Amino acid sequence: MIERQQHRPNGAPEIQQDWPTLVGRAVDDVTRILQSEVHMLETNMAAVLEKRLANAIATLTVIAVMICGGVCVLCAAILLLHQWLPLWQSFGIAGVSILIVGIASYAIMKPAVGPNSA
Repeated sequence: MIERQQHRPNGAPEIQQDWPTLVGRAVDDVTRILQSEVHMLETNMAAVLEKRLANAIATLTVIAVMICGGVCVLCAAILLLHQWLPLWQSFGIAGVSILIVGIASYAIMKPAVGPNSA
């Protein structure tokens, strides 16, 4: 860094820095600020991503448990029907009832298609 000393009329030295040094310091300060901001952004994004991932894993675990429970209930219903009907008829009735529930759920969740829907 080049500094030039000049004396004021009162005798105190006045330090003047040349423009390249000042520009270099400004660029260095801006670079450090940007690096700090990027580091903070990375830290925040990592925390948010970790939280979302934990929520997704918990949701998938709950869905898997619910599917297993549903399969067990379906098997129990088939075996209950098998008390009075042959096994193939029990599976047929359970399959048809699941299809009806699925079609009804799809019809309910499907958005209304019409000229006024947007």
